[in-house]
Amino acid sequence: MIQSWETLDQTTVADLKIFSALAVRRRHPKTNAVGTFTVLDSAEWVNIIPLTANNDVVMIRQYRHGTDSITLEVPGGLVERGEDPAEAGMRECREETGYAASEPALFLGATEPNPAFMNNLCHSFLWKNCTLQHAQAFDQFEDIDVELVPLEAIPNLIRQGAIRHSLTLTAFFYFNLK
Repeated sequence: MIQSWETLDQTTVADLKIFSALAVRRRHPKTNAVGTFTVLDSAEWVNIIPLTANNDVVMIRQYRHGTDSITLEVPGGLVERGEDPAEAGMRECREETGYAASEPALFLGATEPNPAFMNNLCHSFLWKNCTLQHAQAFDQFEDIDVELVPLEAIPNLIRQGAIRHSLTLTAFFYFNLK
């Protein structure tokens, strides 16, 4: 039977703004071998599917440094310390798109982005009946275009590779389970 490994100690190797890189020493429960493993310590993440009354998904296009490309995705971001993930998702949607709704967002599910070396969760929400309520509110490093995409077009956009962001794909996976 698989058992948890004993944590002997951990050291912060680097503080990288949205992550801290940790060196974690752990002991194998069966062999007693001790190894040092890199863990990225991160705040939780959130993404949200904003849906209009006309069944359009409020999506965003933005430049992503990791892939040096422009992606099509749903709004999302970091959950601030002490912030409720649903509130974070609605905040991110308002900031990135200007869209909001009067009713609360509905929880779809949470996933571990990569448990091999990350310790956080990504929460996915659905926010129904969103309308454009105000201007976008970017931070100094954001540049986002809003695009209304018919909900029925999403599966083909995924098949064609137009939507490739794994956390957006996860949100739509959870959406399809509801």
